[in-house]
Amino acid sequence: MQRRTFNAFGRLIAMNAALLGIATAAVAAAAADAFPSKPVTMLVAFPPGGPADVLARAMQPEMAKALGQPFIIENLPGAGGALAAQRLLSRPADGYTLIMGSPNEAILAPLSNASAKYKPEEFAVLAPISTHPLVVMARNDLPYSSLEQVIAAGRKSGSQSLTFGSPGHGSMYHIVSEYIAQTTGAKLLHVPYKGATPMMQDLVGQSIDITILPNLGASTQLLQSHKIKAIDVLDTQRMPTLPGVPAITEGKLAQKKELVYAVWLAVMAKGGMPADRADVLLAASQKAIASPDMTKALALSGVEAMKPQSLADSAKFYANETDKFRKMARSIQLTPQ
Repeated sequence: MQRRTFNAFGRLIAMNAALLGIATAAVAAAAADAFPSKPVTMLVAFPPGGPADVLARAMQPEMAKALGQPFIIENLPGAGGALAAQRLLSRPADGYTLIMGSPNEAILAPLSNASAKYKPEEFAVLAPISTHPLVVMARNDLPYSSLEQVIAAGRKSGSQSLTFGSPGHGSMYHIVSEYIAQTTGAKLLHVPYKGATPMMQDLVGQSIDITILPNLGASTQLLQSHKIKAIDVLDTQRMPTLPGVPAITEGKLAQKKELVYAVWLAVMAKGGMPADRADVLLAASQKAIASPDMTKALALSGVEAMKPQSLADSAKFYANETDKFRKMARSIQLTPQ
């Protein structure tokens, strides 16, 4: 009798232990499925204080609130953005590492930088943030007041090539300038720099003639202090921060659609992330982009946030941008260096 009681008691303990194990496993599985369950990091491919960094940090408070986890900003400049891009791609596609992405590091770096061993298709756009029109900037004593005049001067027979600087071989600003020269027949000589800072110093010092950049950061200060001048905005309308500078479509070049350019910024991730996690990050990003801190940061840049869109629309947008820049790179015979 005692033996039967003992055996029944043992079986009851074993059954309870099994049930407890199942319950524990279920709780652990639920915890594993919860996203995010740890801090999320956003990589910025440029130094602190730059436009991408400013916008990433403006998003930070709302992202942390929406995700319920710390949202960490990590600056990782170098190799034209390829260093941060490769860091992202070296990590799992689990949504815990993001990048403040642009065409420069996601699309153009692997087309122009021999050390960038990845393809644009390895990235996914989660939420476009903003587009920043490109501005033609010139040394103060340049005797031309529009891109149209620069192109006309570059077309003259026997004329010496005008010089344009870029913050690096294969950057969007290099490709756009080279493409404009090619499509208009103007003679423009490329002078590459290792970053925007030394290039802008040479523009102030009148060592180069023009450059094409978004009106952000240091260029804004140089324009405001009249150390350089802006002669055209490569957009269909004037910028609120440069009301006296005409849009390219106001002049005789209005029909040339290839002269309208802007650099965009977006929350990007490694491709292949689970759809439910992408949905969580999209919702959080859209809340952060619409936050007062972000609205203020964008206003200081003279731009507005892009309209919210679905993940499918973002994928189409990114595919179109990739195709556009690949065609431009082929057209100017861009080679990796």
